Amino acid sequence: MIIPAMKPADAKAYVDEHYRKVAQRWRERVTGSSFMVQLMEGSLPRAALRTFFKNWASYTIEINTVEAASYHKHIAFFRRNRDLMAPMARKLADELLHPEPPGHIHVVLETAKALGIEEDEVYLDPMLAEFRAKIDFKRTLLWEGTVAEFYAGGATEEQTGYWSADFFKALTTHYGLTREQAVYFSTHEEADLKEHEDGVMGHGSFRRLVLQRLLQDGIEVRAGYDLDYCGLTAVDLHGDILNASLAATE
Repeated sequence: MIIPAMKPADAKAYVDEHYRKVAQRWRERVTGSSFMVQLMEGSLPRAALRTFFKNWASYTIEINTVEAASYHKHIAFFRRNRDLMAPMARKLADELLHPEPPGHIHVVLETAKALGIEEDEVYLDPMLAEFRAKIDFKRTLLWEGTVAEFYAGGATEEQTGYWSADFFKALTTHYGLTREQAVYFSTHEEADLKEHEDGVMGHGSFRRLVLQRLLQDGIEVRAGYDLDYCGLTAVDLHGDILNASLAATE
């Protein structure tokens, strides 16, 4: 299916509506999930929390490689939109170089250690099937889909920032972690929602801008993979990983 090129105002309105739908679905499937309700109340079993973060830490390693590969896969778009090349490079550098190479995995491991998770568990243990499904959906959109499908699915990154803020609050309020130990979640609230050091655009804002620019150029999506489907499925899979973490320890 071809969506013809839109005027900038129309493209922005389209993106805003897409993000509104994603946010609503996130409230239903993630914020309202049993896992998150229990986490925010402080009643989530620590075993479920540990199961979740062990798998999530492993997931973060792979999702960053997908993001890096996307720059190569979508380079034709960035060559046409050269003003977005620097923000894209800063985004990747933020993920892979901050606070030092190989990047955010350092803060992931700080929080994992506080939850009693060993490094080998993060690097070497297989993920629960639902976590694998989430990463494989993103990988499928990258390698088999169109650039618009990939960025529509990435609308969850903005919601991940708000979710990280909730997670940070729960860990430091109910589970005895210090601000330093819960650093993964505070780091991702900042990275996903705010412009941060060295002028790095918030990752959520960057994705909005790319999707808007794509719509201004005109896009193609495959049958069965319209933009809303890609975004809402990404939300549903996030809800599934929370449900799976809880079920694995019941």
